[in-house]
Amino acid sequence: MGDKETSYDLSTERIRKDTEYLCDTIGVRTAGTAGETAACDWIFETLQSSGFSPESGPASLSGIPALRRVSFDGFRGTKSENVIAVCNPGSDGPLFSITAHYDSVETSPGARDNGASVAVLLEIARFLGPENPDFPCEIRMVFPGSEENGYHGSSAYVSSLSEEEKSRHLGAFNMDISAASPEDQAVLVCYTLGKMQDGVYQEGNFLEPVQGLVASSVAQACKTLYGREIGGIFHVGESDHVSFHNMGLEAVNVCWRRIDHGTPRLPESYHRQNDTPAGLDYDTARASGRCILEAIHTLSAARQAGQQ
Repeated sequence: MGDKETSYDLSTERIRKDTEYLCDTIGVRTAGTAGETAACDWIFETLQSSGFSPESGPASLSGIPALRRVSFDGFRGTKSENVIAVCNPGSDGPLFSITAHYDSVETSPGARDNGASVAVLLEIARFLGPENPDFPCEIRMVFPGSEENGYHGSSAYVSSLSEEEKSRHLGAFNMDISAASPEDQAVLVCYTLGKMQDGVYQEGNFLEPVQGLVASSVAQACKTLYGREIGGIFHVGESDHVSFHNMGLEAVNVCWRRIDHGTPRLPESYHRQNDTPAGLDYDTARASGRCILEAIHTLSAARQAGQQ
C-alpha cells in the first residue's frame, strides 16, 4: 500500500472544500427538512461522479447496486434518507460499514458535527471506488440521515441487514466529530460499547471499556501510520455506533476529543452556531479516514489469511 506517508492518500483539500460546501452553501440540515434533502441530493450526486452507479451491472455481482438511497421514517414520522455506496459488492470476504451522518441540529451548520466526517467519507469513497482489489472485503459507506434526534438512519440501515450479512459483518467504523481545530486541544480516541468474543457479543461498561477487534485495529492503525498512541478507548455511545451495538454487531466511533482528567469532552462549539468549517485542522479529518482504511485493510487481509 506504499509507505506510511502516502498510504491511503486522502486529499485534505477536497475534504476542506466538501466540508465548506455542506456547511456554508447548503447550511443547516435538520432531519426532515429541505436542508437535509439538499445534502442527500448532493452526496448522491458526488458519489455518482466518483464512479458509483445506482444501476445493476458488473460492479453489482451481489445484485445490490453500488449506490443507493433508501427512505425511512425518522423523527415523529418525518421522512429521511440514507445514502449507501458499496465497494466490492458481492465479495466473499467480510463486510464492513463506515458511517457518517449528514444531518445537523437546527442551531448549527455542523462542521465538526458532522460535515467534516461526511467529507472524509466522500474522500474514502473516491479512494476506494466501486471495486478495489487491494481490499479483500465488501465495504459499505453509509451516510445516515436523522442521527441528531435518535439514530434513526443508522437504525434503519442495521435493521435492513440480512442474517447472512450480519454473520459476515466484521465491524462498523462510525465517524462523528472526526475532525478538530487546534483550540479544541483534541486527540484521536475510540468510543465503543461491546465486542465479539468466541462468537458471542459482550457488552462493556464505563469502568472497563472493551478493547475489541475493531477499536484495537484503529489504535494499531494510528501507531502504524503516525507512530503514536490514540488518546484512549472509552465506553461511550452518543452516535450511530449505538445502532450496531443494539444489534450485537461490533462498532466503534472514531472521533477527536479533549481529554480532561481521563474523561473525553465534547468541543465547546458542539451544536452551536460557531461550529463552522473555518479554523478546522483538516489533517485531523484525514487522519481519521486513513486510520479507518488501514484498520479495514489489516482486518480483512488477516481474515483472508485465516488469522482471525
